Amino acid sequence: MTAHLSRYLKPRPRNGWQLWLLAVALVIASCWIAFLAFQEYQQTKRIEARIDKLNASQAKIVIPKLSKEEEADAKKWAELKIERSFAWEPLFNAVERSASTEIELLEFQPDKSSHTVSLSGEAKNHKALLSFLTALAAQSSLENVYLAHQQLVVRDRLETVSFEIKATLR
Repeated sequence: MTAHLSRYLKPRPRNGWQLWLLAVALVIASCWIAFLAFQEYQQTKRIEARIDKLNASQAKIVIPKLSKEEEADAKKWAELKIERSFAWEPLFNAVERSASTEIELLEFQPDKSSHTVSLSGEAKNHKALLSFLTALAAQSSLENVYLAHQQLVVRDRLETVSFEIKATLR
């Protein structure tokens, strides 16, 4: 029995070659992982360079310049589009509902791009002008109705009030 126990008391023989083998395996694995990481880094750099090149080529796309005839045609089409989209019917209805026999409209100037209108004319007196202005302001299709200019006009013995009213279409 003592012989049997004596083998447990003996120091184990050192197997240094196993530790060296493990260390070499770890170094090789580390080098392999570093090599794969470096390849991935290079691939990423190539992709980024390609993306930058594609972005630069897209930015360099030059829109061809239009000839003078094409520019004129485009301008005419834009003007026609503005003309067609202008709300004529509500404007005419608002003026007709506000009309009076004491008011004479002489000029009607719509600004289609800003949706405003300028009405010029003459009224028999200040009271008629004020009632016309109030009636226009009460129309639902007009807003910001104001008297831009008024002047007393005397022709022979006839006195009238010349006016200019401006309004914005809703």
